[in-house]
Amino acid sequence: MSDLPPSVVSFWKGVDTHDWDLVRQSITDDFMRIGMKDTEADTCCGADAYIRFLQGVIGRFEQHSLESRSGYVSADGKRVTHEAIEVIQPPGSEPITMRFLNVMVIDDDGLIKKLDIFWKTPPTMPPSWIEVGIVLGED
Repeated sequence: MSDLPPSVVSFWKGVDTHDWDLVRQSITDDFMRIGMKDTEADTCCGADAYIRFLQGVIGRFEQHSLESRSGYVSADGKRVTHEAIEVIQPPGSEPITMRFLNVMVIDDDGLIKKLDIFWKTPPTMPPSWIEVGIVLGED
């Protein structure tokens, strides 16, 4: 994955290691995350809101890890597809393994402007509270 933009590499490293400063340095101020539910309630707009969302979700887990598997960059360098395996362990639950394909839009400065998440439905569903509006108290 050495051909991935540095912002993409640092973004996923930051998510895996819970280094929120590294994540923040990798995204634009107007960053948009479209979540796995593909709803307005699971869309996060703004870098600071996204960092609060990550902290609010990952901070609740007994265990969290993210493994980057592969990534591909479009010919113009403006889109990246990234495959990841994420393991979460909600409180009082067994670990849940989820497989994702992420589509990322890169701006002219090489930062991530948009993250659109696609995933395979795991045998055990993640908690319903993993939604931007719920985690950030907007509902």
